[in-house]
Amino acid sequence: MFITAVETAKPKDAGKKTGAIATAIIVHVVLALVFALIVVLPSMRDEPEIVAAIIGPPTRQEQQMQKKSVAKQASMTSASAASAMKNLMRANAAAVIAAPEVTKTSTSAVGLGEGDFGGGFGVGGGSGGMGSGATFFGMKSAGKRILFVLDFSGSLSKDQVNLTVEETTRALKSLQAGMQYQVIRFAGGGVFAWPGWKVDDKTVKFDNLVTDPQGKKYRFYAPKKNYTDFEFDGPDAGLPKEKWLDVGSANIKKTVDILEEKQTFLGTDWLMALKVAHGMDPPPDVIYFMSDGTGGNAPAPILSYNRAHGKPVINTFAMQTTQGAKEFAAVADGTKGKFMIVLKNGDTIDGADYLKDPAKYKNKIK
Repeated sequence: MFITAVETAKPKDAGKKTGAIATAIIVHVVLALVFALIVVLPSMRDEPEIVAAIIGPPTRQEQQMQKKSVAKQASMTSASAASAMKNLMRANAAAVIAAPEVTKTSTSAVGLGEGDFGGGFGVGGGSGGMGSGATFFGMKSAGKRILFVLDFSGSLSKDQVNLTVEETTRALKSLQAGMQYQVIRFAGGGVFAWPGWKVDDKTVKFDNLVTDPQGKKYRFYAPKKNYTDFEFDGPDAGLPKEKWLDVGSANIKKTVDILEEKQTFLGTDWLMALKVAHGMDPPPDVIYFMSDGTGGNAPAPILSYNRAHGKPVINTFAMQTTQGAKEFAAVADGTKGKFMIVLKNGDTIDGADYLKDPAKYKNKIK
């Protein structure tokens, strides 16, 4: 019985040994394959093969996925572009320089210096432009339509006339393209500094006859037979009229040519001259008013007429005189302008400062 039991157990031990050997062989084979891969793969990376594959058309599901991807990218691009445009517009808006208010005195007019009458006029101006304005005897004012009302009465000396013409020429050349201007020469009545306008003060004493380019006559006369009180023969609506001139080398040259004739005539009447000035249509933004003396200079009627005709700023200039300083100042103050006194060398002093302390300037004004 003991021998039989031993013989029965031998086959089981043999099976276990066989399984262990097989397992060991498998493990060694797997390990060999792993080591082989470790050795072979680097060499495959060093010398890659170029493999071409023929890819068939994408499936419907793949097409839908591609469309969604493209739409998403397009949406992102549009959003980025819109954001960039918004930032650009914001930056541009911050960089814009506001145009000066056209009826206020300013200190930042952009001029052209004293060059010749070439094509070098500035760009811009007007209500849509930047820095539009003019400079006259150092006073800078902003506006699109600039009107010069200049005393050409017979009481002006040759030096005063020359200084007036020189400074007006300089001021006209400081105007920018896009602006408009006009020049009125006055004494007893007013005449425009433009070809075709003429004045005759010799035919009848205390009578000045103005003729326009179309031959129409305008009579200014002194009922009291003096040089400081002139009237117009007709209603104010019938006073001489002329159009605004566009800034440009050809127009300015024509105006300067008339001024260079340096023709003076009889009388001095501020109100009559400013009535002609206020007849401009549309009204001026700024008036530069210069005179060497008084006559028809009561501020009240001048300011009343100004309020009824557009309220332009009137900057006043006393040409080498202090006569009428209070009236010059009152007209300027009442229209938000400034008053200056022009010295013999063309320099100026502040009229308001002079009125505060005339003694301070006694050696400058003679």
